[in-house]
Amino acid sequence: MTKIIIPFLFLSLFVTSAFAQGTLVEDTIILHLDFDDIDVLLQENGLPLGLLPTDYEVDVHRVVYTTPDVDGSPTTASGLICLPSQDSCALPMMAYLHGTKVKKDDTFYYLNGEWSLGVITATSGYAMCLPDYLGLGNSPGIHPYQHAQSEATASIDILRACRIICDEQGIPLNDQLFLVGYSQGGHSVMATHRMIQEELSNEFTVTASAPGSGPYDMSGEQLDMVASFDPYAQPGYLPYLIQSYQHVYGNLYDSIQQIYIPPYDVTLPPLLDGNYTMGQLNAAMPSVPRLIFQQEYQDAFFSDTLHPAFLALKDNNVYNWVPEAPVMFNYCRSDEEVTYLNTVVASEYMINAGALDIQVIERDTALGHFECAQPSILFSKLWFDVMANFCGEDNTSIDNSNEFVSIGVYPNPVTNGLIQFDNQEPMDVRVLDLRGKQLISNANIKPGGSLNLKGLKPAIVLLQMQFEEKVVTQRLVIQ
Repeated sequence: MTKIIIPFLFLSLFVTSAFAQGTLVEDTIILHLDFDDIDVLLQENGLPLGLLPTDYEVDVHRVVYTTPDVDGSPTTASGLICLPSQDSCALPMMAYLHGTKVKKDDTFYYLNGEWSLGVITATSGYAMCLPDYLGLGNSPGIHPYQHAQSEATASIDILRACRIICDEQGIPLNDQLFLVGYSQGGHSVMATHRMIQEELSNEFTVTASAPGSGPYDMSGEQLDMVASFDPYAQPGYLPYLIQSYQHVYGNLYDSIQQIYIPPYDVTLPPLLDGNYTMGQLNAAMPSVPRLIFQQEYQDAFFSDTLHPAFLALKDNNVYNWVPEAPVMFNYCRSDEEVTYLNTVVASEYMINAGALDIQVIERDTALGHFECAQPSILFSKLWFDVMANFCGEDNTSIDNSNEFVSIGVYPNPVTNGLIQFDNQEPMDVRVLDLRGKQLISNANIKPGGSLNLKGLKPAIVLLQMQFEEKVVTQRLVIQ
């Protein structure tokens, strides 16, 4: 893999009543990936060649940028920005927001974790942003785990940093923005989408978001799962959350001995300094997480909905708002880490409150939390591809006389292989991949007819529909 290094751009930080969020402190191109490199990444991620388009080579930027700390003071966060190598036509933006990380260097800045997702997405034509959040990667201090406000600001500010890089390199961006994440990343997607819609609509507009298996109902369904007397798959989540909310709110306890019984008051805090993995933290925990707590503290918490710890959880619920853009929830019913009831609560609240475009997709009834991640993220990306205005594509359907022609195709995405058309007259349909290779040739479709695609692999395809002298092309997601 070819590596290109450019000098750091360092901008001094200063404390004022307001500071420029998303300003670049460091921007280094650490990798240039050609098509062979990208094919290797696809195979390493278990994705067959040809399943996803590889239209561009990709530059991977390691970045550090300004963002507010939990108290509003200036600090820095880090991450990666992956940009397709192309000739200056406008790109849509996407942010991938990652799941739980405990070890500081198990993050994008250090090319760890699922950083290759940024490349896999950028190669199809997105300006791709992967933030590490506060306190992870090259960011100082403690990570405020499951803290909605800082998840959102760190994610939004890497979008601002991306715009700066694109402006410096003469890469235009269109007005589209897509958000995807899984687990903690699903929580972050909801927090980020909400902040953009409610506070920053004059700067960004979310085109669509796809949260996956996130703990959206922190004070309800997720609390019930973690605080039960049953063994929990990731018991280390609980002390991680306690440290986070004590750091943010400062009022969960007066001393560590007030909340934890021995030996956990001594053994747990050192494992949360950013140098240990979740596996090491889990190993130091009992299988039932609530057994680390002093009984007096448990009694106070469960008897008082105004308890500081409960209010902190409630402050980080991210479901009780009404998205204006499409949202697709992904989940698996057998998730042992984040109960699927989070998705039920969030989607039902939004639909009942008047949200017009909420999809709820159960990816599998049997998959656990980790196994559910790949299909959730993959098909979210394919869903975005249907809406994205890609470089060099014309997303309107125009005939030779410039008269607009529209043909309905549904469902899209298609899951059972059968698509229906609302054409008013007979037409011929060809199905092509995104490189133009013909997959189905000249299928004759009667008015209001259908087409069986069951032999095709999951992918984005082009439907080329022709009748008389008119040709209409439309993208379709096959799941």
